[in-house]
Amino acid sequence: MSNYNIKALEKVESKTKIYLIIIAILMIILCVNNKWFIIPSIVLYIGIVLYTIWVFNKRKGELSSYINELTFSVDSAAKNTLINSPLPLIILETDGNVIWRSSSFNKEFANVGINAYIDDLAKEIKFEIENNNYKIDKEVNINNKIYHVMGEYVKQKRRERKKESKQMITLYFMDITKQNELIKKYNDSKICIGIIMIDNYEEIIQRIPEDNKPQIIAAIEKKLYEWASNSGGLIVKKERDTYAFIFEQKYLAQMENNKFTILDEIKEIEADDGMPITLTIAISNEGTTIYEKYESTTVAMDIALGRGGDQAVIRKDRKIYFLRR
Repeated sequence: MSNYNIKALEKVESKTKIYLIIIAILMIILCVNNKWFIIPSIVLYIGIVLYTIWVFNKRKGELSSYINELTFSVDSAAKNTLINSPLPLIILETDGNVIWRSSSFNKEFANVGINAYIDDLAKEIKFEIENNNYKIDKEVNINNKIYHVMGEYVKQKRRERKKESKQMITLYFMDITKQNELIKKYNDSKICIGIIMIDNYEEIIQRIPEDNKPQIIAAIEKKLYEWASNSGGLIVKKERDTYAFIFEQKYLAQMENNKFTILDEIKEIEADDGMPITLTIAISNEGTTIYEKYESTTVAMDIALGRGGDQAVIRKDRKIYFLRR
């Protein structure tokens, strides 16, 4: 067996030692209570130890064969790189039983209860294998860190599969937490464009006495500017009844969760004849330029007005969402 296989096998982890210690303790307790069990216990324990050694040697052979099969197309230097990979590397069976862990894996997850994560991951992988997906490429959350898990399940020969149903899988773990944070920060900083329209502006203005018109308009705009300010955005008046709204995408989820409270706040403004004031809001983050996003928002506004107004419409991810108070 080559040096890289020997080095790998020296790091093979097993629960066998723990089991042997437990069995030995139980047998000692049994023999203390009844001396007639001493000889049978010794014979039985020797048999268990011999069987354990046989299983361990068999597992070493399987691991060596697996590594050879995994790296048969590369030279010895590449095989050595596999074993000494700077990325956390683990070899396990589809039932979650760990065959081998690299030193970088042990270092990365030294203070993490990794076994529970590995068991869950093994269940997912086993399900995918049953659906003929032999490539592993997914993201997992381990102790509040995001890892990109890559690997490949190497199918054993048909003859070998009859003898052993459990298969070996090699997995690499790459910490992409900072990368994801940067991507999120970038997406959050993207610009969203909104259009806000007072639905019944002309009708309200016609019914309000001239002396009260400035107060009503000022009250409407005050609420709009305060709402935009709370969202870190900027409102620009385009026409008498229409406003453009610019803000960062990170505030969009907050608006959705609050269901656009501004719709209710505007209704609280009372015109002299008691007619309620309503808004229609359209927002879009689709497009690569501000102009494209504005065009997308205009389309969303047309759809909202076609539905009767007094609502918010969000256009994102090629879908349209309607929110009404």
